[in-house]
Amino acid sequence: SRSGAFLYVEFAEDYFHNPTKIAMHLIGTLFNRHHELNILKKRYILNTRFGLRPIRATSQYWLTLFLMSLMVVMPSAAESSLTANSCDQLHGVVTTMDLKHAWSGTTRLRELESTCTRLENDRTYWQKVLYWQSRATAENLLGNHSRALSYRDEMIRQHPDGVQANVALPRHATSIPAISYVVEQARNHRVVMVNEEHHISTDRLFSLALLHPLYEQGYRYLAVEAVWTGERDLNERGYPVRESGFYVSDVVFAELLRSAVALGYKIVPYEATYEQSQASDDMNELQARDYWQAQNLISETIDQDPNAKVLVHCGLQHIEEEVSSRWWPMAYYFREATGLDPLTVDQTLLAERGSKDLEHGWRRDAEARGLVSDDSVVLLDGEGAPLLVDSNKVDMHVLTPRTTISNGRPMWMVMNGGRTRFPIDTMECVEEACVIEVFEANWVERAVPYDRIEVVMDFVDLYLPRGTKVDIRAHRLNGSLVFQRRVKTPM
Repeated sequence: SRSGAFLYVEFAEDYFHNPTKIAMHLIGTLFNRHHELNILKKRYILNTRFGLRPIRATSQYWLTLFLMSLMVVMPSAAESSLTANSCDQLHGVVTTMDLKHAWSGTTRLRELESTCTRLENDRTYWQKVLYWQSRATAENLLGNHSRALSYRDEMIRQHPDGVQANVALPRHATSIPAISYVVEQARNHRVVMVNEEHHISTDRLFSLALLHPLYEQGYRYLAVEAVWTGERDLNERGYPVRESGFYVSDVVFAELLRSAVALGYKIVPYEATYEQSQASDDMNELQARDYWQAQNLISETIDQDPNAKVLVHCGLQHIEEEVSSRWWPMAYYFREATGLDPLTVDQTLLAERGSKDLEHGWRRDAEARGLVSDDSVVLLDGEGAPLLVDSNKVDMHVLTPRTTISNGRPMWMVMNGGRTRFPIDTMECVEEACVIEVFEANWVERAVPYDRIEVVMDFVDLYLPRGTKVDIRAHRLNGSLVFQRRVKTPM
């Protein structure tokens, strides 16, 4: 349904002897369809002595399913208590996913991490990778940027050969401000594709900064992988809600979408549906997903508007323009089908990490040589062309600035000047953590907030638009309301 899918999961002691197999049974669906949780069609109904439990999920994202699948290794006591012994002696599982609040999965994952640490040695490579990405994404939804980076580091450590920490930056390298460079290069293209790592907010800031200058060039479509394909009211509503997409619950992602609609962009979902993503005689599931992403993107933009100019915001390697032994990317399929050469902008390879020893060598060298500023830059070679790690995959790499923290908040929360600092007292949150969220007063109940931050102190700096009447709400991590205040931010 448009408001969310309901997954009814029952469990039986004799369904699997090992509860981890139940988890992997659910995780298996991730590779059948990452994004559209059309679970009812797959009829994942398991029996249990604990009875029927509904799990409410957003209608789109594989990560939501993965968060649920991770809960499978949690104990099944009705009061959701956890003990070390229960991690060893699970025979059945009862799991609920209360998505009334964006942090519901975060609290359960924290319990899982602290109680079942022994499982780390028992999990496969992909279990570990998906787990740590889930932990990073979940912490990011609570505004815990540094913690999100540290969990992402754990994911990177599962494949240390891919770090490229010792790759030296060429001696004659220079740098140029990235926004102005991309905008200038975009004049020679009709499609600009920017990627992100899903676990951090900062990768959405670059696309946010591109909106206005690209709009002046005639760009009118913002195609977003993370927006659920069934979300058809976003453009009219003007702001995202929880059901708009899992990653869209991030406050910076939500600002990207709100700003785009306000400028006049049409938001275009293009993720492959469950049916489209099935393997066939001609394609494996990864190929099918990217092929149909490209086809959906074309049908929603170029086919309807032959002169369309499109900004695409997608994940990771989907912007690569050449195939590899394991990947046939969306950008490749798009170029082959349309004949249009997209301007592909990668900001993940040179990204900030929690630990500098996990960062690409070019980033560390660029910082040491003073080639990095407070804004994103593109590294150039001695002839003024973008430096590329692999010349066939993308058109350029963007090096985003390192995060600076003030009063516990990242300074990029000013969101390119669109927000102002708004301090409030949070005495109620000194002894027990609160989650502070801020909504525009006239928004619907499940809107994505302007700001969200976990607080365990007597004050916090919020970052809000100027001259706006907002509702500030504080909840405990268990969802109980602590306080609600209505204020108007200064001009």
